[in-house]
Amino acid sequence: MGIFSNSRTNSSESFDKSPSVNDVDSMSVKNAEPGTGGQFKEFIKQVISFTGDLSSLTCPAFFLNGLSLLEYGTYWGDHPSCFTAISSATDPAERMLAVSRWFMSTLWGSYASRCTGGKTEKKPYNPILGEQFHCKLGDVECICEQVCHHPPISAFYLQHEKTGVSLNGHSGQKARFKGTSIKTEQVGRAVLYVKEWDEQYMIDFPDLMIRGFLTGAAYLELSGVCTIACSSKKTNTRIEFVPKPWFGGEHNHIKGSITCDGEEVYTLSGRWSHKSYYTKKGSESKQLLFDAEAEPMAERKTAPIEEQLPIESHRLWGPVTDALQTKNYAVANAEKTKIEDWQRGVRKERAEKNEVFVPKLFKFVKDSSANDEYTSRNVAMLQDMKRKNLLDEGAWTYIDSLHERKN
Repeated sequence: MGIFSNSRTNSSESFDKSPSVNDVDSMSVKNAEPGTGGQFKEFIKQVISFTGDLSSLTCPAFFLNGLSLLEYGTYWGDHPSCFTAISSATDPAERMLAVSRWFMSTLWGSYASRCTGGKTEKKPYNPILGEQFHCKLGDVECICEQVCHHPPISAFYLQHEKTGVSLNGHSGQKARFKGTSIKTEQVGRAVLYVKEWDEQYMIDFPDLMIRGFLTGAAYLELSGVCTIACSSKKTNTRIEFVPKPWFGGEHNHIKGSITCDGEEVYTLSGRWSHKSYYTKKGSESKQLLFDAEAEPMAERKTAPIEEQLPIESHRLWGPVTDALQTKNYAVANAEKTKIEDWQRGVRKERAEKNEVFVPKLFKFVKDSSANDEYTSRNVAMLQDMKRKNLLDEGAWTYIDSLHERKN
């Protein structure tokens, strides 16, 4: 769910004028790793002069955070109790409130968890095509696969079979340098299925504004409006992410509403990185929706490295991560280059054989070819989504998804 993130509360910058390559040499890079200031300035020059999608730009090892972007799909299950509680709500409005609470519970992990204690977030590894990640978060199973390389797309699936709740989703990023910040649009969608009520919920993603990049202290703000639509058409949630004002104020505020049968039943407020609240219509009393600071994230339990497939994230990137942990950036770069060269060889061999890569764990279903109830519901929900241009033309779905096991 993102390229960089940080929970810092720096004052906002001025974003009107982009720096030139010549300006970079005179900049003070106070927060770069010791001994990497010169390299970091060269990297900044690449970023501000790059005309394509920044997510395809090769990143030096000292600016990597030691995680594969593929693993970010696990943040949807950070709080398993919020995920599994959705099926127990019997009223449609209460159920949408539970869905909204679970959605809020995913944000801190996705966009702030790696930057606690004043640490600066860096860039994750670009997953290789076919890369996989498997883990359990409490009783929730999570499966991720890199299903596309151009453009880069990560697919993820979470399920809790006992309560009948599952999530299919995929995400990609379109990043560009804007002013003195990096703006990232997140492409894709997530579709929640609740077996008990035979319902689906479609969710889109916020935009990311990466501030402070030029000084080596990147922090992130969310912007835009996220929608949660329901296949029953009875309920709908809209959440607006409010950027910090230029003068005064706080980061990470939200405002939103939950409607039922066209009428607002709850108002949403607060800060996604701290406490968020809901207020029932007719009441002036705010109730706690989710407390991001008080709720610990679930531990990710994975198989031992020696039992993982060579294509699984921790085994694949392990030598790079080990080198980063000791700040041996020369070794990290060398190990990273080995992986990239191997992948280039695989792509070349595939092209010579005229083979098309087919993911092992996920399938893509175009909206235009909807011929089953699940896909038809997704298409119907598209009409309620505000950011249709970023929803993609279909959905990546796990090959053994819970919604296909209705009995």
